[in-house]
Amino acid sequence: MLRYESISKSTGNKKFVSAVVAADNGDSQALYVAPSTPFQQGIAVGTATLQNRSGSTCQVGLAVRLPTSLWEAGQITSAGVYTADTTDAQDVGAGDFPLHDRADSGSGFLVGCGVPFNTLGIVQSVSGDQSGATLIAEYFNGTSWVDITSSLLIADAIIGDASAEKVLCWPLPPDMAVSGDVAGQPATKYNARIRHTTTGAGASNPAASQIFVGFSKMQIEGLTNNGIASLTRDHEFCFPPQGDALFGVFSTASPANMAEVDVRLY
Repeated sequence: MLRYESISKSTGNKKFVSAVVAADNGDSQALYVAPSTPFQQGIAVGTATLQNRSGSTCQVGLAVRLPTSLWEAGQITSAGVYTADTTDAQDVGAGDFPLHDRADSGSGFLVGCGVPFNTLGIVQSVSGDQSGATLIAEYFNGTSWVDITSSLLIADAIIGDASAEKVLCWPLPPDMAVSGDVAGQPATKYNARIRHTTTGAGASNPAASQIFVGFSKMQIEGLTNNGIASLTRDHEFCFPPQGDALFGVFSTASPANMAEVDVRLY
């Protein structure tokens, strides 16, 4: 008989890992943190119930956070030149990770991870004021960049919007692949990039203080206020073994949002 830890708690006043910079990378706000063991073990969820009490219809799901040792990030130009800036993406320094260069329409940032990923949490501290901003979200399939902007499940604006926690989430592409020897991006990582084209340069680049990378499952779109999503099946939902903590994902934050999950290590 499988032994689960039963958890019932608020998912917190946040959308994913944390609404503010977190020196513990969000451990204190997680639904479940995997204990340190000699062997890497993944998080499995037997059943889950998610309740949206945010006051509006929203996208909900569960996600594991991927450890900072597994990913890197940096800025990328419209011409595809990548400059690593991982320390600024992962530390708690205020507004030290630019998300777009106002002098270079089509520029943005890139995240490369040792395993496939489909969720980004961005603690944004500086709002961009570029006009005519158009989002371009892409992943690399081993040969070329593929546009997935239209399939984003959560697509929070990072230009022309007040600074706050932002989430970008998409269905995991079946052909996301390690970049290999392609110039201008991390060669041994699965890469995604978030760029913007703009018609007006503005006076302020959008910038983040901290970024979180994750892998989400059980994504349910359009859960109405006070709606409940019960997630059950014959077999467990197994997250990638590299995930070190479990979080709820709610596109509208509220401390009243709830999760009840049965969780174990596999």
